[in-house]
Amino acid sequence: MPATSLKPVTLEQLVALNDEIAGLVRAGVPLELGLRGIGSDKGWALGRVSAALAQRLQTGESLPDALRAEKDSFPPVYRTIVEAGLRAGRLPAALEAMSNFGRELVELRRQIGAALVYPLIVFALAYGLFLVFTIDMLQRFRETYNVFRIPLHGPLRLMVWLADRVWYWWWIPPAILAGAVLWWISTRGAHILSFAGSTRPLRWIPGIGRIGRNFQYANFAELLALLIEHEIPLGEGLRLSADATCDTRLQQAAGSFAAAIEQGQVSPAPVHDSRDFPLLLEWCLWPIPWLISCFITTPPAFPPFLHWVLWQASGGAAPARLLRHAAGIYRRRAATYANWFKFMFPVFAALVIGGGVTIVYALALFGPLATFWRDLVN
Repeated sequence: MPATSLKPVTLEQLVALNDEIAGLVRAGVPLELGLRGIGSDKGWALGRVSAALAQRLQTGESLPDALRAEKDSFPPVYRTIVEAGLRAGRLPAALEAMSNFGRELVELRRQIGAALVYPLIVFALAYGLFLVFTIDMLQRFRETYNVFRIPLHGPLRLMVWLADRVWYWWWIPPAILAGAVLWWISTRGAHILSFAGSTRPLRWIPGIGRIGRNFQYANFAELLALLIEHEIPLGEGLRLSADATCDTRLQQAAGSFAAAIEQGQVSPAPVHDSRDFPLLLEWCLWPIPWLISCFITTPPAFPPFLHWVLWQASGGAAPARLLRHAAGIYRRRAATYANWFKFMFPVFAALVIGGGVTIVYALALFGPLATFWRDLVN
């Protein structure tokens, strides 16, 4: 059956479809029958996707094969999660972990959008006033300087130079703003689960990367516990669980740890410590911590506690119980960071964006005015 040309699903649609699939599997209802009924309840776009899946399942394809065939609609991370859940024999549990992560990302994205409304309004008003000042007020300054035969210099000379060329550059900031809005709309897609593609810049926002990493650690530990309970070898389970996160550094760390297990060289302490910057430092000195992480990178490694849990698991010390305990810790930590983010980001956006725009506008207005007053006195 050829692949259908469906649009990629949004994260909200993927979470809704994921919950439906998990519920159908738990209830023992055949997926090809249950998915056909989703369209009338979940809307036209999601209905087309679920109908395409149902049609493929009805022809005998497995769920992973159907998702792989509809690769334009579903992100790779989702297909990997489904395959890992089926391999562990606990598909509903794996899908539930994905839904929790997805809902948290939906809430964080909504919070970011709401927090950016006020700063963007300030930017639009300030830019409009700046254009009025550039076109009208600077002409009056120039006429006054000509009357008093005072040469232009300093900030006023720069502003007059910009005013003479205003028709060439006035459209650039609105175009950048429009591009930012279009990019923000594109982040509605389900690829935000792995912060891939156009959603990668979201990690630059203080706290988002930390929240995503902790949720990925929690999902990784939870899925690995399911695989171990299904008697999958630890090394193979490590690689499969890491693949389900679609995080390159986590995949590399899992591959290194699995190779160490197979060679009998597992260390009780991580060779490289992958600690985060202090939370307050990340907020107050942004973007310095992000720039440091870009230019001074450390080899991929698990965080110390997760490394210790995996070391204990490699020795046979109740691995599933330890991994579930670790998953709970990282999930609670991610929820704590998310609550901090919901409180801090509106303040951060208002100070950095709104405050920055206000300062730039004030300097553009009062710099030439102060120069004018000084020239009149002298």
